[in-house]
Amino acid sequence: MRGVVVGLAGIVGLVAASSLAGQESGDPGRPPASFDSLVAVARASSAPYRDPEAAIAAGYRPLGPDFPGMGRHWINPRLLVEGRVDVSRPPILEYASVDGQLTLVGVAYAKLVSGDEVPDEFPVDDGAWHFHSGSVDEEGLLRGHEGLEGSHHTGPRIALLHAWVWLENPGGLFATDNWALPFARLGLVPEQGVLPAAAKALSLASGGARFFEAVIRAVGAPDSLDLATVRLALERYQALVDEIRPAAASPRRLTAEDLSCLADLWGQLWAEIAGSVSPQVSDRLRSLVARQ
Repeated sequence: MRGVVVGLAGIVGLVAASSLAGQESGDPGRPPASFDSLVAVARASSAPYRDPEAAIAAGYRPLGPDFPGMGRHWINPRLLVEGRVDVSRPPILEYASVDGQLTLVGVAYAKLVSGDEVPDEFPVDDGAWHFHSGSVDEEGLLRGHEGLEGSHHTGPRIALLHAWVWLENPGGLFATDNWALPFARLGLVPEQGVLPAAAKALSLASGGARFFEAVIRAVGAPDSLDLATVRLALERYQALVDEIRPAAASPRRLTAEDLSCLADLWGQLWAEIAGSVSPQVSDRLRSLVARQ
């Protein structure tokens, strides 16, 4: 597959400037009347993009980091700036490497909103939407998905709704994160009801360490010495996670004891990071650490 990346800094302004064009392009498709119809249309309309090359041909491009619980956002800029929400035309696809194969795991829908407004086009709870303000450069994406943008907004924001129509999500179809994904990436049987902490720890074995280092850089602004300390901690705990994985080789499932150990390791990792960096960095990381 050809390697392609697109940057969309200042996406809120881009969508706002294009909203009139979206309104003039015609009415969106009929809103789904029920949960079942939403799922059916989302699956049918995104099925061709299970082939990543088809997504590229249709105008989708990867953007931002690979999230352990979401995969990577592939954005279709033309659909994103139309300013309308149509379940049959998802502007965002979610891909992840699953057992070594780039795989479509879900879709997402986006709409420009004002302040604390929540879109009402889909038959979903308001809490299913999450929001980004400013730009969706890498730092903005990292902070937004970690819930560190604040609780009240007065300006324009992008509302996002994830729909996990290609990988069952134990947290619910519209939950922002899908913590079955770290299991699927490694070819393991996703666990129902598993604590996110165990799944996050497991993600260290499939590239998650790079993601969480990037989050720490974005939130904590560590200097080179503190960053080296963070990297050493992530490397050490990744090795500990790798020691647990062989127990899942046959059958390809982690035991309850393994899962408990992973959850404990996750808590220990963040306690160690918070206690080993400078007080200033530790203070900036307080909200992030509390969310782990």
